[in-house]
Amino acid sequence: MPKPLRLLVADDHRMFIDGMKYILQDEMHIEIAGFALNGKEAIEKCKAEDFDVVLMDLNMPVIDGVQATRTIKEHNPDIKIIIVSMLTDLPSVTKSFYAGADAYILKNSGKDDLLKAFKALGKNEIYISESIAHFFTRDTQKKITTKQEYIKFSESLITPREQSVLKLIVEGSTDQHIAEILFISDKTVSTHRKNMLAKLKLPNTAALVKFAIENKLV
Repeated sequence: MPKPLRLLVADDHRMFIDGMKYILQDEMHIEIAGFALNGKEAIEKCKAEDFDVVLMDLNMPVIDGVQATRTIKEHNPDIKIIIVSMLTDLPSVTKSFYAGADAYILKNSGKDDLLKAFKALGKNEIYISESIAHFFTRDTQKKITTKQEYIKFSESLITPREQSVLKLIVEGSTDQHIAEILFISDKTVSTHRKNMLAKLKLPNTAALVKFAIENKLV
């Protein structure tokens, strides 16, 4: 019998950790070998011990899940990281995969969803909770199964013209200045901005600039 996967559960709620112990207690191929209450602890434990998989919350104190994921992957890219969050928006999912996450599941998902994530990791595929996976398909037939496909998908949401507008927005240009540079109307600039906010599910321009910088879209 193969050795069970050594799992680190990183979440700042002990009740969630206890819940994972209960949910996975009968899964002989998975062993909860440690837990961390914040991103800093998760990083330190992954440096000190051997883990195969990290179950990572996004919103944690000291260091959040995205930064913890990025740091852990830099030191040990072979560790698989499953993000577990209540957040369903595109920026949260995209930031997680850009940081190196291998799966993204929702906290209100059932045990089956979690086990499907483990199964996907075993095939070197990414996994996104079924309840939000339909938002992240390249078409109605084919699901995204690799991080490269996901990143390509997220980048494809922004058209070349929107990319030009986004670059100037990040540089701090006004709509009028952008219109003059790109030979379009102020109204067209405003439309491009609104379309990007809608597609990326972002609340305002500040969030759009932050998202573009963090994900190296410009």
